[in-house]
Amino acid sequence: MTIKAMNRRDLLIKLGALSALAVACSTGKKTNKPGAVALMGDMDSLQWGFKDISPSTRKERTAVPSACWQCVTRDGIVAYVEDGRLVKIEGNPKLPRTNGVLCARGQAGMGQVYDPDRMLYPVKRVGARGAGKWKRISWDDAKTEFVGHLKRMKAEGHPENFCFHYGRMKDSTDAYVKGYFLPAYGTGTIPGHTSICEGSKWTAQELTWGKHYENWDFKNTNLILNFGSNVMETHTNHIPVAQRLVEGIARGAKLYTFDVRLSNTAAKSTEWLPVKPGTDTAVILAMANVIMSEKLYDENFIKKWTNVTVAQLSDHLKKYTPKWAEDESGVPAKKITELAIAFAKAKPGVAISYRGLVAHYAGANNERAVIMLNAICGYINVPGGFCQSVGPKWSDPFKDNFKKTQVAKDVKKLKIGYGYEGAVAYPTHGVCQDVLGVIKEGKHGRPELYMTYCFNPPYVTGNAKENIAILKDEAVIPHFIAYDVAYSEAAALSDMILPAATYLERWDAMGHASGDQIAEFFIRQPVVKPLGEAKPITDFVDEIAPMLGIQMPFKNHEELVRVMCENTKGVKEAGGFDYMLKHGAWYDTNEKPAYNQQEKKLSEKDLEGTKVDAKSGVIFKPDEKNPESNEKNYVGQMIDGVAYKGFPYDVINRETGKLAIYSEPLKKKNWDPLPSYYPIPEHQKMSGDELILTTYKVRSHTQSRSQNCKLLSEDYHSNPAWINPKTAAKLGIKNGDDIEVSSRIGKIKTKAKVTNSVHPSAISISHHCGHWNYGRYASDNKSPIEVGAHDSDSDLKLKWWKDNGEHPNWIIPNSTDPIGGQQRWMDTVVKVRKV
Repeated sequence: MTIKAMNRRDLLIKLGALSALAVACSTGKKTNKPGAVALMGDMDSLQWGFKDISPSTRKERTAVPSACWQCVTRDGIVAYVEDGRLVKIEGNPKLPRTNGVLCARGQAGMGQVYDPDRMLYPVKRVGARGAGKWKRISWDDAKTEFVGHLKRMKAEGHPENFCFHYGRMKDSTDAYVKGYFLPAYGTGTIPGHTSICEGSKWTAQELTWGKHYENWDFKNTNLILNFGSNVMETHTNHIPVAQRLVEGIARGAKLYTFDVRLSNTAAKSTEWLPVKPGTDTAVILAMANVIMSEKLYDENFIKKWTNVTVAQLSDHLKKYTPKWAEDESGVPAKKITELAIAFAKAKPGVAISYRGLVAHYAGANNERAVIMLNAICGYINVPGGFCQSVGPKWSDPFKDNFKKTQVAKDVKKLKIGYGYEGAVAYPTHGVCQDVLGVIKEGKHGRPELYMTYCFNPPYVTGNAKENIAILKDEAVIPHFIAYDVAYSEAAALSDMILPAATYLERWDAMGHASGDQIAEFFIRQPVVKPLGEAKPITDFVDEIAPMLGIQMPFKNHEELVRVMCENTKGVKEAGGFDYMLKHGAWYDTNEKPAYNQQEKKLSEKDLEGTKVDAKSGVIFKPDEKNPESNEKNYVGQMIDGVAYKGFPYDVINRETGKLAIYSEPLKKKNWDPLPSYYPIPEHQKMSGDELILTTYKVRSHTQSRSQNCKLLSEDYHSNPAWINPKTAAKLGIKNGDDIEVSSRIGKIKTKAKVTNSVHPSAISISHHCGHWNYGRYASDNKSPIEVGAHDSDSDLKLKWWKDNGEHPNWIIPNSTDPIGGQQRWMDTVVKVRKV
């Protein structure tokens, strides 16, 4: 697919033909309209899924089921190959999690493979770090140098000085690198990226109901209260939940969105309620107060499945009145009361959240407030409610023996991934935005070799200028290697770049949260061979492991996926690896949706060797290292003499198998154990001429790594600052004006988009834009020819846009939620002036 110059008449004709095709697909009817035939070939021979025809040769293309990676949702896909070239991607209709639906990002994934600025060869810098001077080297030379560093650090007794900093990995690739190779080598210095996405949300769930990741059962609900989630456009489980939300609304469910900005989700809602940034929790607590005071709560659920009483909740919440919440948030008290009552009576309803609620100071507390709101109405783990997610459990027969025979007994790590000392109470998903700063500080040691994989710290975290300076400083980071698909902003600052295969050129055994509360298994298989000398990181591991004396238990990643398919119950009986190669996915058609998981009663076998904690009723299995009840030996929860599964622990000792509305771990860290209201400290000190900068994501892009896909950047490449007309008038700003936005760490210039679609106290600039590397479609900057950049993509001549937008992270500091470690994207105070 290419960028094409066409006039309006041509565009309308083609859109009309595509609309006819869409109707045919959705209804199962055939169409022989000339326009459709011209575009798609003989429609009579087509069926949706696994069939496609070349419009030029009329020959059937080869269909390869695999999995997307354009975002974390990882939808099932069917890729079509013609003469060895990937030509089309669509959704896999055999995967009910997505039902054959695929977003624009997924369909444009070909741009990752055929990006003319893509990394195709290993290179090593010549000259100063960051000077952009490179020489091409062989893979053998790259491996020799890399392994040399690792051998030296191991011999010196400090394997932990190898830091592997990854962004997106997931699935069996994650197990391959983090579960097998790195522990066998002996390093645990493995910071991730979750804190720049939703880290405090997951910490809050671990504090409250044990495990993290929820599913919102939209298609069975009656009313949705949405606090800061653009669920129809950019949710972490986007397609599965978005299509079920549409289904629920079509069924009659009402959607009320509280957001700073009129997002596409807000626009599709029953009502959009603009809220001042950082004040959503005031609304949530006031709603909870109304439900308790009006006696609309679910007394049975509170008594049986929470660790608080009705009296405790009522007493705690009584100060959070709707009038008080109106003064804080700007949402009318009458509306707060009406929606609270409607929510409690919805039976069922669901309150949801995302970064608009969580990416703030005390964001983990805010997420806990949402869970509490669901809990007091009994909407936890019920059809139509706030449910613990269900995903597949693959069988990996290699891992146990490998741990016994290969994993180093003294795995060490530098504690550089958890923020500055004492700054975060429970950084269970790391504090990745502070990793470089903590390295510079040096209190927890400094890695000698810093390696990034699918991670671009100069661009994706706050304070871009400081990040660049740290990465350039060889006294702070002596050796820096980037394993990347693209010539990214991080790769450009490294000492060596290793070219990664795209997701369409590698393997994975996969799983994610189901929209229907059933386990669905799917795999990723290579659609085409890696271009140039690019290779999957798992192939790289296979090659260097023997050089380090590590014997991987499988020949390669394909063998691991094969064995997992042949040993996983259900997948094995369906036909194992061969079945998955052909279909891409499997699920048990007889499986019932998993609701009320905590209600499962434990068997006598489950209870063998267990004890019951007298105070909490927690059932645990003690051992020498853990004689008392804790997060490592939890088994279940005793309630009225009955042993239930309850709400299991994860990495935090919650001290209860019930829903921990009252959090002992938070109390120990001097935070209110019950969900409370914490005003944003910086917002309390604002002067009258200051605004709050918020960011957001859009339908066309994923974080920092999709702007090299030409069709996506053609659709969205400019990100003007949204500013309310009332605010703009005070500042003398008109629509389209050049403006300067400045914070305490810097300033940027951009254009104003004057619109009623943003709260008067805020200015909003999207993420994704403003790359200064990442290739010509993202930045107008050609990658070095040494890495593989070429001019043979004819669409380069058709690139018509020059404005690549402005990146807000130049002025957003790395500020952290002190409870869960989340990057506070929505709290930055700025000044705005017309240029």
